[in-house]
Amino acid sequence: MPFSLRRLIGSRALAPGRYLTDGHRLLRVLSRFDDGRSVMVLVEDCRTFDAHSYALVELRAMRFRRVRRTAPAPMTRAPQAQPADALREGTGHAAV
Repeated sequence: MPFSLRRLIGSRALAPGRYLTDGHRLLRVLSRFDDGRSVMVLVEDCRTFDAHSYALVELRAMRFRRVRRTAPAPMTRAPQAQPADALREGTGHAAV
């Protein structure tokens, strides 16, 4: 019996502002409706800007998954530059 190692999309992934993908399309969640029995979302296609509403079970059947954020690259600090008008002590020349 075949099975998928992919995680199914959960209802927490359908918060407004989150992104979903099936590997080809990118959708942004605009709003969510949860009545306790089922979850519906209004999503916007990021390429065409068309809006569609889907139920959670439909998104799972279409194999959509949440786009996870990656951590930003650590910023490296540049060494502090000395003021150009500072004179080196005792030489009479400006510091480089």
